[in-house]
Amino acid sequence: MRIVIAGSGRVGGDLAHELADHGHDVSVVDISKTALEGLGSTFNGSVHLGLAYDVGVLKEAGIEYADAFVAVTDSDNANLMAVQLAKEVFMVPKTIARLDDPHRERAYRELDVAYVAASRLISKVVYEQVVEQEFRFHVTFEDGETEIVDMQLGPAAADLRVMDLEIDDRLRVAAVRRDGRTFIPDEKFHLKEGDLVVAAARKGVLNKVRRYLVAGED
Repeated sequence: MRIVIAGSGRVGGDLAHELADHGHDVSVVDISKTALEGLGSTFNGSVHLGLAYDVGVLKEAGIEYADAFVAVTDSDNANLMAVQLAKEVFMVPKTIARLDDPHRERAYRELDVAYVAASRLISKVVYEQVVEQEFRFHVTFEDGETEIVDMQLGPAAADLRVMDLEIDDRLRVAAVRRDGRTFIPDEKFHLKEGDLVVAAARKGVLNKVRRYLVAGED
């Protein structure tokens, strides 16, 4: 894929290296020469000095041929303008903006801008480490009501079927990892202690299945 990244800070820099190391054609735009130099000599991509929403700079970075555009500068306004430009002028198929101020989420949604809410993501991970150690959160959808989680089953889950663990419109099992194998189970699939279950869960429902998990007997 050809990917243009606006922003060469810690997030943008790490993302650029990761994508380039996996064989993608990556271009990075930043207003700071120092930030671009911070990518280092090992970065296997191109760098372009200028504003994230400067048409000329974006063209120089190859935006006209990009499969994806990611705006991760430290300015929500710049990220929003850059993504809108990429979507509406250059018709980039996939665009994502970094969002730091949670009060702007509604505006991003109304403008149909795909985004990653940095503060919410960090707070969710910290919360998981402090309180919800039984669950690992992978994705929280924009409405905040549904999450993709994985759960390690404890002794109380032995001989349960998937249908016994699921709750209508609240919890749905997508996959089960066991002994190095991954299963896509039907409702009659028998679960075992030690299984890693990946599920879509509504907010608050995890308390109803906590007793079946490894940490549930604490």
